[in-house]
Amino acid sequence: MSTRTSNERGIRPGKRESTMRGAVLYGAGDLRFEERDAPTIIKPTDAIIRIAATCVCGSDLWPYRGLQPIAEPTPMGHEYCGVVEEVGSAVRTLKPGQFVIG
Repeated sequence: MSTRTSNERGIRPGKRESTMRGAVLYGAGDLRFEERDAPTIIKPTDAIIRIAATCVCGSDLWPYRGLQPIAEPTPMGHEYCGVVEEVGSAVRTLKPGQFVIG
């Protein structure tokens, strides 16, 4: 796992990488950290957030423990805080640079 900041990786503020690291659940007890495609705006209501910190939600534990089956590898994690990098054209309440918690 990299602990370097964006600037230490040679990334200018405001410029995103083409990949990111993400947690993916493959099955009960099988959680992997992988290179994933960086997010892009798809719908006008989308926002892209650079994550500062995240944690496991209780709902993530059901499939991890095997109590809720999954059909395919599933990205995990929806508890976060970070900085808005980009918003879709219909987003009116967030702006790039804002710190958000979700």
